[in-house]
Amino acid sequence: MRLEGLVSKYYDKLNPNDIIIWQYVFSHKEYCIHMSIEQVAEACSVSRSTVMRFAQKIGLSGFSELKAHLRWETGEISCETDNLVNIVCDTNARTIQYFREQNCDEICRFLNSAKRIFCYGTGQAQKSVAGEFQRMMLSLNILVHEISGEGELRKIAYMMQEKEDVVIIISKSGESNLLRDVMFLLNSRKVPVISLTRYGNNSLARMSTCNLFVDIEDISLLSNTNYSSMTQMFLVLEILFTKFVEYRKHAESLL
Repeated sequence: MRLEGLVSKYYDKLNPNDIIIWQYVFSHKEYCIHMSIEQVAEACSVSRSTVMRFAQKIGLSGFSELKAHLRWETGEISCETDNLVNIVCDTNARTIQYFREQNCDEICRFLNSAKRIFCYGTGQAQKSVAGEFQRMMLSLNILVHEISGEGELRKIAYMMQEKEDVVIIISKSGESNLLRDVMFLLNSRKVPVISLTRYGNNSLARMSTCNLFVDIEDISLLSNTNYSSMTQMFLVLEILFTKFVEYRKHAESLL
C-alpha cells in the first residue's frame, strides 16, 4: 500500500506532530529519500523518536521502511503524455499484483453474512463500476441492490440494519457533504461500509469499516485537460469478486 493509503488508514492515531511530519514527507519525497531521521526531525522541529513513532503508527517497522516506500513511489514512471501507455499499463499491472496478494477475508465475511448488499457510485464511472459488480454477483445468484441517486442513498441509509446489511461506496475523492452525512448515519447504526477510493486521506475511507484504495493519477494531456483512468476500480472489484468466490467455497467445505 502507498504511504497515502497507510496515513489514511491510521489517520485517527496521528497527533498534530505526526501530521506535520507527514505533510513535510509528502511534499519532499525525493529529498527525504536521502535524508537521515535526524535531518527529517530537524526539518519538522520534532525529536528523532517522534519521527520513528510516526512511521510505526502507520504500520511500518521504522524510518528505514518509510524511506523504502519513498524510493518505490518516487521510482514510478513520471506522468508525461509520451509515457501514457506505460503509465496506464504499469499502474494496472501493479494494482493486479498488489490485490492478488491481499487478504480480503474480512470484506468477504461481511458480504457472505449480509442479508442485503447495497452498492453506490458517486459519479458516472463509479456507477458503471457498481453495475459491473452487481452483474458479477448475479452469477452467484446474489442480488446487489444498486443505489442510483443521492436522495435514494439518504433514504435507504435510514432503513439499513446492523448484522443484516452491508454497503459498498465507490468514490474517486471520498469527499462530499453527502458522503459525510450518510457515513455518520451508517456508523451510528453500526452498518458495515466497504469503501473504494483513490489513495489519500479522505473522509469516506476514515469512516468506513473496510477500505480499498486505487492509485488513480491525473495526467495532463492538453492545456486545462486531464485524463485519469478508472480501470483500476473495475480491476479491484473483479479481484474482490474472485476472492469472495474462493471464500464461499472454503466456508462451504467446512460445513
